[in-house]
Amino acid sequence: MSSGLLSIARTALLTHQSALQTISQNIANAETPGYSRQEAVLAANTPVRMSYGNVGTGVHIDTIIRKRDLLLDDSYRSASTLAGSAELRRDLMGQVEGVFGEPSDAGMASALDAFWGAWSNLSATPNSLSARAVVQQRGRQTAQLFNEYDTQLTQQRNATLERLQNTVNSINAVAAQVAELNTRIVTSESNGNTSNDLRDLRDMKLDELSKIAGTKVIPQANGSMSVQIGNSTLVQGDTARPLSLKLEVPNPMPATPLTDVNVRIQLGTSSDRLAPLDGELKSMVDVLNVDIPNARSRLDAMAAQFATAVNAIHITGFTFSGNTVPGTTAGNFFNVGSATNPVSAATLKLDSAILNDPFKIAASGNANGPTDNSVAQGLAGLRITDNTVTWTSSTGATETGSFLSFFRSMVTRIGVDSAAATDNATVYRSLADQADARRQSVSGVSTDEELVNMMRVQQSYQAATKMIKVADDMMQTLLSLV
Repeated sequence: MSSGLLSIARTALLTHQSALQTISQNIANAETPGYSRQEAVLAANTPVRMSYGNVGTGVHIDTIIRKRDLLLDDSYRSASTLAGSAELRRDLMGQVEGVFGEPSDAGMASALDAFWGAWSNLSATPNSLSARAVVQQRGRQTAQLFNEYDTQLTQQRNATLERLQNTVNSINAVAAQVAELNTRIVTSESNGNTSNDLRDLRDMKLDELSKIAGTKVIPQANGSMSVQIGNSTLVQGDTARPLSLKLEVPNPMPATPLTDVNVRIQLGTSSDRLAPLDGELKSMVDVLNVDIPNARSRLDAMAAQFATAVNAIHITGFTFSGNTVPGTTAGNFFNVGSATNPVSAATLKLDSAILNDPFKIAASGNANGPTDNSVAQGLAGLRITDNTVTWTSSTGATETGSFLSFFRSMVTRIGVDSAAATDNATVYRSLADQADARRQSVSGVSTDEELVNMMRVQQSYQAATKMIKVADDMMQTLLSLV
């Protein structure tokens, strides 16, 4: 009997020692990112069948489980996808909004007001060289502001395109790591044990994928995880299909060079566009394919129609050399561009004659009236002329307005989109944090709880040592009888 007691006590000591080691592991990794709390599951040893019944033989650790809830993981990843998409869109739209910097004394609204004001001043003194110089300066400043907006949009596009390419590379790298971990986990668990640390590492990679790519995870019977992106499979077992970034260059190419060529994401060897996109990937593609092109297209329409409207009035005027009459027919105020290089926000500039000689600026609409100011008044009146700008979107929707109202409407739209993205980011981040808190309540380590478990297991360990002493006392009693 004493040998049976010693055997049971021995298994108890070893088992509770291992349980204490598991608790120590939890405490040591309480602040380790991605670590899931582990628990030693105890089970009774197989009993010995005797004539009077079954006699227990001790205890052992059946398995060490990882405290994880797949439903909570899915909930967190779904929320993280929305938060990642909204937060990046907030940042990107904030940068697009920052291109225009309105309201500002140095913005387009102020420049247009100064341009019309310069024409109004010229109408008051139509023979003034200094007034013409101011018109020339204001026109050049307005054109340069259009140019600067276009340059900043291009810089924003290039930076976002580079970030998108880096994100695609990151997705491919993480997907390959998930495929490798699938292989290691399946191999490691072939003996029936659970590879907790490898599963923790894989879950961290899956969390990362959900944020940047909006992936869905499907557990497999052999312990591997399949990963879907859009409606396609990104990872299956030990195989990961790479993403690629392509430009949708039109064929045939248009005569006018394209600044904003749409991008698409492809998976594996497929040439089809991957859809639907989600996470940070979606935000970048949307900004590249929709937001920046729409902003630039509105600016281009405004610049082209601004040049056309000013030129249409200016060429009806006359310039004079001193008081010599009749005057000379005025030319264009802004450069008219060409078929392959039309007027746009990027190319708007003063006509070379106006740039080189402010006397080429017409104020009079009368060939025999050097002091006439009808052209200058007509140009000043463009400030309040309605429907001078018309823009049609790719969907056929039309926007019209005066130059100033059209620009303010454009900036307001971008501001509203930016504000909506900020609100969405706040809401979705809160939901993601709540989902993570629920997940951590199951898988996270509470040091207070682990200390309580440690004291409980320690008491069991001490009880096992007392069993050994009792068995030893019984053996000594038997020996003393011999």
